[in-house]
Amino acid sequence: MHAFSVVMKRAGNGKRLVMRVVLLQAGCAAAVAALFWVLQGVAAARAGLAGGLIVATGSALFGLRMFAPGIAPAATLQRALFAAEALKWIWYVLAIWAALTRLKLMPLPLMAGLVFAQFGYWVGLIGMKRG
Repeated sequence: MHAFSVVMKRAGNGKRLVMRVVLLQAGCAAAVAALFWVLQGVAAARAGLAGGLIVATGSALFGLRMFAPGIAPAATLQRALFAAEALKWIWYVLAIWAALTRLKLMPLPLMAGLVFAQFGYWVGLIGMKRG
């Protein structure tokens, strides 16, 4: 295989990984919402779903910013990594603040959604091919 095609294939792997992680996190958010719907009703389900989708959106923002430079020098990729991480955490803080103070969502289901959506991240990384 030509060296350029190997490099381009690996760049595409990052974007596919981000998509897989975001979809898995959204699935975890839906599962948490369904559980809370059965146990505590619609308001709890809405909060659980919101918590999970906050995490999934943060992962999507991170991935979009991280892989924006494409194939680039290490210094450019390092700046992209730091910018992506900062963007993700700014999103988390603002979204959780808005969910709790402005939308008045239930705290326990919201936090459960935030935590359980992380399983989508771990499962996405486990399923990643090496090499």
